[in-house]
Amino acid sequence: MEQTYPVYEKISSRDLIGRKTGWIGLVGNLLLVLIKLIAGYFSQSIAITADALNNLTDCCSSLLTITGFTLAAREKDRTHPYGHGRMEYICGFLISILILLTAISVGKSSLNRLLHPMNVLVSPSIILPLIIGILLKLAMAWYVNRLNKAADSAALRAVRNDNLSDSLVTSVTLAGILLIPFTSIPLDGILGIVVAFSILWSGFTSFKENLVLLLGKGVTPETERKIRQLLSEYTLFEEVEDINLHDYGPEEKLAFIKVRFRESPRSAEASAIQNTVIKRLKDELQLDATLYPDMTSDSIPMDASAP
Repeated sequence: MEQTYPVYEKISSRDLIGRKTGWIGLVGNLLLVLIKLIAGYFSQSIAITADALNNLTDCCSSLLTITGFTLAAREKDRTHPYGHGRMEYICGFLISILILLTAISVGKSSLNRLLHPMNVLVSPSIILPLIIGILLKLAMAWYVNRLNKAADSAALRAVRNDNLSDSLVTSVTLAGILLIPFTSIPLDGILGIVVAFSILWSGFTSFKENLVLLLGKGVTPETERKIRQLLSEYTLFEEVEDINLHDYGPEEKLAFIKVRFRESPRSAEASAIQNTVIKRLKDELQLDATLYPDMTSDSIPMDASAP
């Protein structure tokens, strides 16, 4: 009988954490966009307006985070037997493109302001929104980091780093605004360019990370070390010769481990040990592993995931 896969959403703590983070980020960034756009309009500061546009990009990022975790939560089906986990990587890739486009737009506006300076009005009503923005971004970074301790998501780590970067950018903007009355240098345009380069760096870093994940990232040195250490605890295995990792999403990673056995892997005791190792790799490293012997040995290849 042909195996079929039901189509429904699997609700896990990871999915809930991702969506919760996305909604919190959306609400927080919308509030910051509103506050900073008003402040930028009345102060005529391109640096504050650029910061607001950066937060607007963060709103889009939050929407993509929600979408990515929602789609990634869909169960395996006949068309996608390994699940939809890579949607998280795709959304992260799209977010990085949005960030890069924002950096270009902000850079063009800031360069124009540098070449054609305008007076910037400095008042407590302008400074207060920036202070609120710094505190809110730091609070969001702390909260995302706290939630991500359970999910261990690269996408959420990027969200945390983005919040920290935003708080730094706003701090630089605030410092520049405070110095404007004391200098004739067109600080507003200069700070806008600094903000643009900061956004560009964040976008490039995210772009590179997500592109590597989409193309297929091999086993990391840390994961390889843990796999070798785990297998070394059993005398059945003489040596781990090769490890191939196939990443279909944060919760769907297949590991094919080529090992050299000290004795035949076909005995009941050897099979029990292999099953124990497979279970430990799943529980401790979230890997669906298959052990197979060195083809140069006399052992018959065996799918270690079999019961």
